Amino acid sequence: MKISKISLLYTVYIIAVTGFFLYYLFPSDTLKTYLVYRLSQGNPDITVTIDHVSPIIPPGINLHDVGIFHQNKALVDLDNLKIMPGILSLFSAKSTVNFKGRVNAGTFSGRAEIDDNSGRLEVKGDGRISGIQVQGIPALQRLPADKIAGVLNGNFTYTTAGPNRSLEGKLTLSQFRIELNKAVFNLKSLGFRDIDADLMLKNDTLTIKNTTARGNQLDADLTGTIELTGETGENALDLTVSVTPHHLLLAKIEKNLPMDFLRKQKAGNAAISFNIDGTLDEPGFSLN
Repeated sequence: MKISKISLLYTVYIIAVTGFFLYYLFPSDTLKTYLVYRLSQGNPDITVTIDHVSPIIPPGINLHDVGIFHQNKALVDLDNLKIMPGILSLFSAKSTVNFKGRVNAGTFSGRAEIDDNSGRLEVKGDGRISGIQVQGIPALQRLPADKIAGVLNGNFTYTTAGPNRSLEGKLTLSQFRIELNKAVFNLKSLGFRDIDADLMLKNDTLTIKNTTARGNQLDADLTGTIELTGETGENALDLTVSVTPHHLLLAKIEKNLPMDFLRKQKAGNAAISFNIDGTLDEPGFSLN
């Protein structure tokens, strides 16, 4: 019994010493430099910054304070990103990693398959996001609005092969509120209980397959494309929108509505259908 206790103590001691040296001798700076290069390799417009890297158990690494930039403009700041290799991928030509992390009081997680044996980086991945507060996302702060708030949940898939990239997502934005820079129909703020969006980003084109928004003031449906090139305010718009004001809102804004719409509304068709072109900074509106 005494020998067993001594053996157990030695085992615990060896594990503790090994963990100590693994943590304090971990090549954080070298690995950080390598990861920044690898994470940016799939898209030359994307750059990544990492404050520091530490090891985790089960085997993997934890990236702390990760910044993701597009053309030197902040997209999102991650509190942390944990990357854990798939055990079976150790015996395969392709690498599989599991990832999870935290951002803006929410979480994200998923799995990615990485193949760079052909001479070009190919990545296939999927994941889920939950409880992310959108008001803390830098990319949204550049939109023409004074304030944006809401909680984001959903699923996504991502593929890249050389210069070709595709990101698809089905997202739900709850308790969404936006305060506009410029009033629309005398409205400076809008709120929606839920916004459900089916989106696809392929290279530099964002396709809005279908988006439905339901709120106390109005309901809306949106489809179309946004070209994500150049400065945020210069992104080209090609959108079709259908808006159905609720009765209380309609009474408030009817003085600002065209007579054609008011005649349709009295006939039982309360939807306003219009197109949006131009850019985010200077959108153009035309009634259908």
